[in-house]
This record gives sequence, structure tokens and C-alpha cells, in this order.
Amino acid sequence: MTNTLKYLSTILLAIALIGCQNNGSDDTTGQKSQQQQRNQMGPMQQQQAPDVDVSDEEAATFADAAMNAQQVQMQAQKKMMGIIQEEGLNIQTYQKIAQSQQMGQGDSTQFSEDQMKKFDAATSSIQELQAEIRDSVTKAIEDAGMDMQRFQDISRAAQQDSALQMQIQKQIQEQMGGQMQQAPPSSQN
Repeated sequence: MTNTLKYLSTILLAIALIGCQNNGSDDTTGQKSQQQQRNQMGPMQQQQAPDVDVSDEEAATFADAAMNAQQVQMQAQKKMMGIIQEEGLNIQTYQKIAQSQQMGQGDSTQFSEDQMKKFDAATSSIQELQAEIRDSVTKAIEDAGMDMQRFQDISRAAQQDSALQMQIQKQIQEQMGGQMQQAPPSSQN
């Protein structure tokens, strides 16, 4: 149950990425990305959640779409981490520079000129990748049989409606259980 709740919250965090139009440094690594997505969800939670009626069948479709979107998100995260490393920075340094810039300390002397050039190059590449990521997430959701607008409406409603959260969680559990049962048994020779 705890794992499912963690999985559901991860999916909801991934969903926050879908509609966001932020700069490349916001979605580069798991810890930083999740924290910033939580911050971004704040304004979304203050909006009036759409009044949605979700059947079990639609909740199953939503759960499938959300899991597909999360897979795209995880692949994109790996690509972004690869971009950072290809530019010659480690993830922690990139995060520290991004954090200092967000806090208005972009001219901080704690980073070398070389590090700043690498940071800028990585950020530029990540920004170019973001449109591709949004398109991939949209395609993953639509391939699961759900319209993006409906997906976003259900996502916003689920953030405020515990009954809907439970309905979606139930579908995720059922799908995860089915996936685990479909996995071939590992042979131990």
C-alpha cells in the first residue's frame, strides 16, 4: 500500500511536468525535479478542481496513461542527466548552479567560468529536449486512450478529491499486480 501511494505521488509529480512551461534547469534530476514540481503544484492546487465523474474504466485508462507518462518522464530524466554529464559536469554541481541562479545568486563566484559555460551548454540542450519530452508524454497519454485535456482535468481533480485518488490508486494496484503476474518467473540455475 505504501509503495502504491509513493507510486501514485510520483505519477502526480510527473503529471505536473506535462503542462509546465519552465526553463531547462527545473527538470534535470529526480530530487530537484520533484521538489520543484511540488512547488509548481501549489498554484494548481489553489485552482478550482474540475468537477469530474470518473468511471472505473476511465480510472483504469487514466492509470495506464499516467504509468506510460511516468515511463517517458524517467527516460527523459536519464537523457537530461546524460546531457549534463556529457557537458562535463556532475549532477550535484549542476544542481548547485541551478539553485544559486534561482535564488538570484547567478553571479556567484563559487563556480568557475568553465563550470558556468558547461552549465549554460547543458541547460540549452535540455531546453531543446523539453519540447520532445512534452510531445512524448502527450503521445504516451493518447496512446493509452485518453485525451490530454481530460487527463489534466482528472489529474487536477485527483489532487483535491481523496475518493478519486483512491479510485485511481486501486486501478494502479490492479495494473501493477497484473504486470507482476505477467512477468516471466526468473530461473535460478
